[in-house]
Parts: sequence; C-alpha cells; structure tokens
Amino acid sequence: MIEISLEEFEKLVKDYFRKRNPCLEDEDIERYLKTDEAKKEIRDAYNSDIKKYKSGEYSYDEFMIGTVSAVANCLTYMYE
Repeated sequence: MIEISLEEFEKLVKDYFRKRNPCLEDEDIERYLKTDEAKKEIRDAYNSDIKKYKSGEYSYDEFMIGTVSAVANCLTYMYE
C-alpha cells in the first residue's frame, strides 16, 4: 500500500482546484486554501477517506482521483 500524507493530499487538491479555476490568480488560490473553511474541508475529507483507503474499501485510484477531485470540486462551489 502506498502511503499518502495529508501534505501530499493538500498539494493534489490545490493542483486540481487550480485546474478547475483557471481564472483565479495564484495568490487568490493560495489565500483561499489557507482559510479555516478550506483547511477543514481538506482535513476532514482526508481523515475520513484515508481510513477507507487503508482498510481496502477504496483503491489507490479511488482515493487519489475520486477523493481529491471531490474535495477540489466542493471547494470550488464553496469559493463561489
């Protein structure tokens, strides 16, 4: 099983969020993702779904693609 840290997960979410929001400036993205709201959303999703990944309920791809994109999409809607 490949280990995935919260920091790695946050970077992937940020990259996907950036792709979903090409009109936003990098500084706006950085500022938003440092808010308590965004950090909580990322942390809560990671903590919930990493357990499913480690237990075998989620595959690596389900976690890395599904969870990352779901969080980034959620943050997009929360931002707007």
